[in-house]
Amino acid sequence: MSKCQIIYTIFLLLTLGLFLGIFFGLGYPEIKRAEYISTYCTINSKTISTKYCCYTECSNCGTASELAPKCTDLKSKWNSLSPDTCTNAVLTNSSLADVCPINDLKGECNDGYYCCSTCCDPCCSNCSCTCSCCSDTSRHSCQLKCPICYSVVLTVTLQKRDNWSYTPITTNITTEFRENINGAEQFLDDYSISSTVQCFYNPKDPFQAFLNVNFAAKTWVAVGITAFFLTITLMIGTWNLFSKNNTILQDYKYRVLIMEIALWCGTIIPPLLILIDLIPFTNGKVLWTLAVIGVALGWAPVHTAACMKKRGWRFISAFTVTIITLILPLIMFSIAAIYASSTDIRTYMIILAIVIPLGVNIIIFVLWDLCVKYKSTILFNNQYKGK
Repeated sequence: MSKCQIIYTIFLLLTLGLFLGIFFGLGYPEIKRAEYISTYCTINSKTISTKYCCYTECSNCGTASELAPKCTDLKSKWNSLSPDTCTNAVLTNSSLADVCPINDLKGECNDGYYCCSTCCDPCCSNCSCTCSCCSDTSRHSCQLKCPICYSVVLTVTLQKRDNWSYTPITTNITTEFRENINGAEQFLDDYSISSTVQCFYNPKDPFQAFLNVNFAAKTWVAVGITAFFLTITLMIGTWNLFSKNNTILQDYKYRVLIMEIALWCGTIIPPLLILIDLIPFTNGKVLWTLAVIGVALGWAPVHTAACMKKRGWRFISAFTVTIITLILPLIMFSIAAIYASSTDIRTYMIILAIVIPLGVNIIIFVLWDLCVKYKSTILFNNQYKGK
């Protein structure tokens, strides 16, 4: 692989990993929460809960002492402690104070192996660069910081819907505020004891409830930005790939544009439309219809160009054949399957949507050549016998 190919592959993997991480880490949980059932909750009690939320701050290339504990072990240990318990231990001069995250100087930990800097050999134009770690440490020195984080816990009784009746369920609704104690106190003041508020519960686990299931704008802005960079990266890669003149439309003037339309409109965008159907409150039938239309119209230029190149037809003839043998049967039978109320009719329509375009095009591109070859063979034999 050339240097440019290596850089492109790394950038593609980074953008893909970033998109999938943000989508499934932040976006998909919001999609699932949107399926929660709306009901009413009566607030029984409320309180502010505290906990340590530890994180590491590491030096550039410092080495921790041999006695320093592992960062993961120390973080797990300190996060399990209660800030109230540790505060009381300090005030009463208890022995527990020695293991609490009070003094940052006691927070040094060993974060394991760390490469401090990388050195690369000079690169040549036709070969890849060789890089290696030239400065490292086996015990990366880090400081474990443990600020106090706050969350509001509301104990509520919600009404779970069971057919035509309601079942009361008591559970806790927790809202995190990180280190923002003022925000937690303001939130606590907004909800009074014995008041009734709208809430949402998980139909699969009614004890899991939230006060709201709104989509966070910043989450979907982040998903959109990462999707944009991934799309641009894929478009650059596919454009270079199709520009190499090694596709079925070799030497065709508009081959790159045609293959890009087939890839994006006919292959990538339709599954994305189907994925949007996972979001509640969307019209699944409309999305599936748009996906089918995208497949048909996306691959129509490839079909038309192939007819012109392989059969020598004019554009009007080739495009007419594409409409009759690909676009119309695929769209008509697929839409009939999407909107059919009967499972049997839906199955038949799906079979027709696949078999008719596939069968007709096998006749055009495979059996046609076999017939022409057979006819040529007969003519050659007749001419040979005539001689």
